[in-house]
Amino acid sequence: MPLIQIMRLGVLASTGWLALAALLWQRHGFLWAFLAVLIWVALLRLFQQAVLAHAKSLAGKTP
Repeated sequence: MPLIQIMRLGVLASTGWLALAALLWQRHGFLWAFLAVLIWVALLRLFQQAVLAHAKSLAGKTP
């Protein structure tokens, strides 16, 4: 999968998590929204590490 496509999917997923946090804030309050944001931050960190590893592997394939 091309790196740019992976990054686009990450942005789309991030938007969904932030929308979820906004809905949780409206329906259930700050604590649930804060929990969703914490989970989003953890997943974003994992995603960034995966993208970096993928980019390094692509760079290693270049002659």
